[in-house]
Amino acid sequence: MFSRDTDALSLRISRDGEILIRIARLESNAPNTVPPPIEDTVRRWGEYLDYLNTFYLLLDSATIERDHLAYFNLHEITTRDAFRVSYEDGKRIDENIANESIASVFQTARFVGTYRSESDIEHHPLIVMRAVISRDAISHAASEFERIVASAGAEKTLASFAKSLSEYKVGNYETCIVLAWFVTEAAISSLWERQLDALNQDLPDGRRRINSDRRHFLTGRDLPTSVVSNLLELFGAVDHELFEDIDKVRRFRNQIVHPTQFTPRAAEAQLAMGTALSMIRRIWNIHLTPSLGYSVPGL
Repeated sequence: MFSRDTDALSLRISRDGEILIRIARLESNAPNTVPPPIEDTVRRWGEYLDYLNTFYLLLDSATIERDHLAYFNLHEITTRDAFRVSYEDGKRIDENIANESIASVFQTARFVGTYRSESDIEHHPLIVMRAVISRDAISHAASEFERIVASAGAEKTLASFAKSLSEYKVGNYETCIVLAWFVTEAAISSLWERQLDALNQDLPDGRRRINSDRRHFLTGRDLPTSVVSNLLELFGAVDHELFEDIDKVRRFRNQIVHPTQFTPRAAEAQLAMGTALSMIRRIWNIHLTPSLGYSVPGL
């Protein structure tokens, strides 16, 4: 019921919710040996999972924004949830079942043999329980995803945020904060590189103001993130309120990494995610509306 194709990606979404994503770069780089080296398989799975988690996050956000519906119980997608589908001459010839995931239930629900009779299908709990997501929400998520695929590396940042959000939903605030800080730290590095480019000029003798050695020093370990964030605020690249939030989250992260008596609460995790979202908007102009509902059953 929805498809989008570019040189970089192919996206297919079926009426029953199956989502198929093909990233051209990952397929063209596949080795010809059978079986492929395990290191290559692990690498490509990792890269595909970044894209899958990114699209899941974008779809969840678009559904909230466009349909005003917090329908998805967002969680990190792993190799247990994802499955590979093969085609030959345009026909679907093979797929593996994600037996370790609830995804397998929805996969088998695509086959008539799962039901007692064809008349039972539309009344079966597996079908009745599902909501309809608008084409508008899906199209918006696909457009944002297309922009992310075209921006190399952005998928890793959004996948990290998706993982941070999924940890928040189950009350793992420490992991949530650390993953959200990774997003913020990566954005700070990107802003700093832009600032250095803006400051770089030709000197009268033809040399560059910031040569490779100086850039290495200004982007290396000798200049910690705390100093860089201060400089960005002083240059006006980050407003003061956002700088203060960055500084708070940085302290949260340090208290988690270095053993202290600090026990983060939901408020600290929400600040970490909110700061990461601000940086995502600043760098990639992606506006997300995540659901902060919990995925914790009652006791």
